[in-house]
Amino acid sequence: MTEFRRFAVVALVAVCALFVLASCQRPTTVVEGPQGSLAVAGFFQPQSSRELMAGYLPEDPLPVPNKILGELDAALSAALASGDAQTWIRPPRVDHCRAQLLERSEGKPGAAFKHWLEVAKCVEVDWLLVPQVTYWRERDGSDISVRDAASVTMDLFLISVADESIVRRFHFEETQLSLTENILDAGKFVRRGGKWITALELAREGLKRGVKEFGL
Repeated sequence: MTEFRRFAVVALVAVCALFVLASCQRPTTVVEGPQGSLAVAGFFQPQSSRELMAGYLPEDPLPVPNKILGELDAALSAALASGDAQTWIRPPRVDHCRAQLLERSEGKPGAAFKHWLEVAKCVEVDWLLVPQVTYWRERDGSDISVRDAASVTMDLFLISVADESIVRRFHFEETQLSLTENILDAGKFVRRGGKWITALELAREGLKRGVKEFGL
């Protein structure tokens, strides 16, 4: 079978599966977003379990470059801008407060939640959104074929200053699979044009979902 015919067969199966799945779609749940002032921290990669508010660190994770962290910040900002959030305090101001607290503690922050709660109080907001990325593997190949698919693990935490608690957590963990590996996710395959996407594109999809689930 030629490459073109193989792709045509896969695409046909994907379209058929999509129609089947479409009939089983659940109704969209409307989530009420938080009321009050909101600040958003910059993306960071925890280096130890002490820096985690939930989850775990993978074995021997590759460091996420600062350039990627900046692109993730921009992606989260774009997701918020397209949602219901009206205004929010940007990461630079949050990072300034965090730097002040780290300086006072001589670079040794306390437990993760307590640290971020203090950051939120320093910024003087009602809510603080904290994003973290714990695993990042870029696509090795092209949008047509890959040796290794993109893989991303990240979390969003929404902290309430009034309640002094994490009121919502969104966990995203995905490695892109081919249609033949996961026919049940045929909808994703079709939406992505039958292509292998980059880790940043994968993360953007996750951030849009997370923002929507938080009602932001």
